[in-house]
Amino acid sequence: MLAARHPDSVGRLMVVDMVPFMGAMFGPGMTAESVVPMADQIHAGMTSAPEESYRQQAAASVTGMINTESLRAGPLQDTARSDRTVSSNAFRELVVTDLRPEIGRITAPTRVLYVKFNDPRMTNEITDAIYQGSFANLPGATLTRIDDSAHFIMLDQPARFAAEVNAFLE
Repeated sequence: MLAARHPDSVGRLMVVDMVPFMGAMFGPGMTAESVVPMADQIHAGMTSAPEESYRQQAAASVTGMINTESLRAGPLQDTARSDRTVSSNAFRELVVTDLRPEIGRITAPTRVLYVKFNDPRMTNEITDAIYQGSFANLPGATLTRIDDSAHFIMLDQPARFAAEVNAFLE
C-alpha cells in the first residue's frame, strides 16, 4: 500500500507470502465489496467466540503457518498475548482491502517470496498461477516460490530467506 500510494518513498519492495487481495482466496471473481459479508461473518465469529475457543483457533492458525515445530513457541506466545479486538479488526481489514488496482503504481523493484498453500488440494502450479495473477498489474516483479515452508518463511527456511533478502538488497 505504501509503495503504491507513495512510490517516491520506497526504493525497494519485498513482499513475503502475501497477495494484494486476500479476499480473492474466498473464490473466483471476488471483489472487495463481495467479500464483505464473509469478512463480517469471520470478524463476528472472532469477536464473539468464547475466549478459550478463540485462543484455540488462533493457536491452530499460527501452528498451520509454521512447519518447524520447535520454532512455534514464540509466535504462539505472541498470539496468546495479542489483543483480540485489534487482531479481529486487522484480519477483517486484510480480507476486504484490494490493492490489485493500485499495484501498477509501484515503481520500486519488487520481489515477492511465497509458499505453496498449506492445503493438499493446492499444487505448485495452482499456487504459482494465483500469485502470477495477483501480481499481474505489477510488471517486472520477481516472484519466487520457496518450497518446504509454511507462511513464516523466515522460520521454516531461514538460510534461504536470508539469501533471498541479501540478494535483493545487493
